[in-house]
Amino acid sequence: MRLILIGSSTGGPGHLDRILKGLQQNFEGTIVIAQHMSPHFIDSFARQIGTISPLEVHVVRDGMTLHPSKLYVCSGECRIVENRAHLVFSRQESKVSLYTPDINALFSSAAKLSPVLKRFGVILTGIGEDGAKGASELFRSGGKCMFESEESAIVYGMPRRALELTPEADTGTIEEIASAIQRFGGV
Repeated sequence: MRLILIGSSTGGPGHLDRILKGLQQNFEGTIVIAQHMSPHFIDSFARQIGTISPLEVHVVRDGMTLHPSKLYVCSGECRIVENRAHLVFSRQESKVSLYTPDINALFSSAAKLSPVLKRFGVILTGIGEDGAKGASELFRSGGKCMFESEESAIVYGMPRRALELTPEADTGTIEEIASAIQRFGGV
């Protein structure tokens, strides 16, 4: 399984739209999106991106198993854990983070997965620093990371902070990120 984690905030829905429209029908990667958003809007957000993505879209529920060629939308605090031969979500309401969903929690959990699993963490536009610490952990555990460049980010806070903590990671415009995701999860 090739796991792609995407964290975004302010300006994220439009950028996610651009990424998802570019995916090919034969895309085999598993995408997990943590878009800062009120839990009340997650279901409608998932339905909306389901109209543009070739992948089947699911809102994360506790205990849900991850599958290739599927897209998952987080709400609350989503973590990915290994359960026997499967990856499953552990989901709960976030009690610690100011941000929901909690990008750091998602990326940190992926850092703890088997290093044999191919993992790719992406931090897009957004205010603050959510995701920076988790992306650093993911990168240090052998995952690949890419952060949106100031050139295309609507708000450069989150990707800037991620790059400060992990300067060895790749950066790129939203178009370059979309291409990298397609290459990583394509056939």
